[in-house]
Amino acid sequence: MQKSSHRIDFSAKKIRKTTHCSSADVSLWFQLFSAGIHCDFVFKLCGKSLKSCAFFAFFTLIFTFRPAVAPAQEVIQTSLSQNYYISEITIHGNKKTRPKVILREMRTQVGDSVSTDDLNYDARRVESLGLFSRVEFLLEEKDEGTALLIDVTEQWYLFPWPLFYFNDREYKWDKASYGMSLLHTNFRGNAEMLSIAGWLGYNPGAYLLYSIPAIKGNKNYFLSTQFFYYRLRSKSFELLQEEIDEKQVGGSIALGYRINLENSVQLAAGYSRIKYDPPLMGQTLHPAGRDNLPTLSLTYIRNTRDLAWYPSRGSFLSATYQKIGFWNDAYIDYRQILIESRVYRSIYKDVILAGRASLLLSDGQIPPYGRAYFGYIYRIRGRFSERYEGENRILSSLELRFPILPVRYFQIEESTLGNYGRNLKFGISGSLFLDLGSLWIQEANVDLYRDRVFAISSGAFGIQTRPDKWLHGFGAGLNFHVPYVNIIRFELGFNQDFDTEFIFDAQVAF
Repeated sequence: MQKSSHRIDFSAKKIRKTTHCSSADVSLWFQLFSAGIHCDFVFKLCGKSLKSCAFFAFFTLIFTFRPAVAPAQEVIQTSLSQNYYISEITIHGNKKTRPKVILREMRTQVGDSVSTDDLNYDARRVESLGLFSRVEFLLEEKDEGTALLIDVTEQWYLFPWPLFYFNDREYKWDKASYGMSLLHTNFRGNAEMLSIAGWLGYNPGAYLLYSIPAIKGNKNYFLSTQFFYYRLRSKSFELLQEEIDEKQVGGSIALGYRINLENSVQLAAGYSRIKYDPPLMGQTLHPAGRDNLPTLSLTYIRNTRDLAWYPSRGSFLSATYQKIGFWNDAYIDYRQILIESRVYRSIYKDVILAGRASLLLSDGQIPPYGRAYFGYIYRIRGRFSERYEGENRILSSLELRFPILPVRYFQIEESTLGNYGRNLKFGISGSLFLDLGSLWIQEANVDLYRDRVFAISSGAFGIQTRPDKWLHGFGAGLNFHVPYVNIIRFELGFNQDFDTEFIFDAQVAF
């Protein structure tokens, strides 16, 4: 029987020739990657004429791009309904990574009958491990069935990394941090992560993090632990123009159970101690001015996304309940529920409609360091630099994503980076987005804020006890698909008054 093989296309059009670049050609890229991990900024534009020019230039840039079509490659077009009986699976290119790390991320196993769509999904899940710059599936017909060849290109995995970044997207020298970090993303070849870092300057701190995705090779159980020390500028008092630091020291350990490929549960226990510097009597929950916080949390996750950092299909659901303080503690006893839901649908070829809903609900007396915020981790694009606080938060987003320049792969000559310079990606996609959010407090705590027992900077939301007042922003953006960082975003956001913000950030918004 004559054997035949063909390539399964899962992420981008393949091209006949791989682009070769010298180290000088890509030195700027690696400077961008270094800065992109920790640096993102917002430029506020003032003046009607400047706003009009920015609006025109940015949208012209997006919509005058003609979607590029990669040169054709000899790819066999197969029907999604056609099934293949997988008689064997072979993995190439995994010099560091153990084969079981790849296989446990796949639905497809030896003896299964699968479609091209199933294989595409598996390939993107393997890529989501973050260990490979490129993942390719090949099929070869054999007498006993179809052999699946998985060809991976490993990324560099050990990063001794100098740290220098500006906090809270504010480019001021008094908000700069600097230090060193060591990150190993594939420890022992098991996709275990080991990270240690320390830094000085604004918000100095240090941490040690270790995670095991499969305990003793058992893919059903995973573990993570961390220890930390931070001296953080209090967000709540910063909104009041006061320089008050929170000294935080503690650690946590989490044990998880993987029900199946898409569903998992995790139980975590932690302990931390927080005190203010200078001391602020009455602003901690404990009257001694220092809060000791035992924490217990339970999390359920359902993840059917195909590609973690830029999904084109599937959904993500995370639901967490956490208890802070001992039960019936006289001073520290509050609870929080965090629900994050995301959905991704392909509405026409590679055009993706993405939606997000995030909800934080609190119960009990909430200290400033446990409140909900906009303007830090969670932001409303179009009001990116505006900061507000509350006890409960809701954030909803809708985004349309479309390709402009499909992802291509290039490589640096082997004498520079060896095998780790192969299959480095680059592509551009565009987006249109809408963000909506609200903050509110518990009705039981209204008098604490109205009587100024605790200060709160709720801004436009006021002291509302349900989400009646909302803020929104909208705009458009460009997503650059690059090695290691994956996504660098450049966006133009507007509020309801059409005030303009330029946003530069790393990773996809959700």
